[in-house]
Amino acid sequence: SVELSVPPTVRAFCFKPNVVCCTGLDKQRVHQFAAAVRSCKPPEVYKGKDIMYFDEVIKKKQGKKSK
Repeated sequence: SVELSVPPTVRAFCFKPNVVCCTGLDKQRVHQFAAAVRSCKPPEVYKGKDIMYFDEVIKKKQGKKSK
């Protein structure tokens, strides 16, 4: 688990354990906070798990080929 302090201009809501909604009046600070949250655990390239944006698509790498 990762703990981050939320800036006073940004509001963060947790709808589910893996869904976090960040809102605020200052767009730049909201994006900066969302980037800080994502940088804690960026998505894996093999499984596509961990923290990612809602509309983000991860191109998965191919795993080992079996003979």
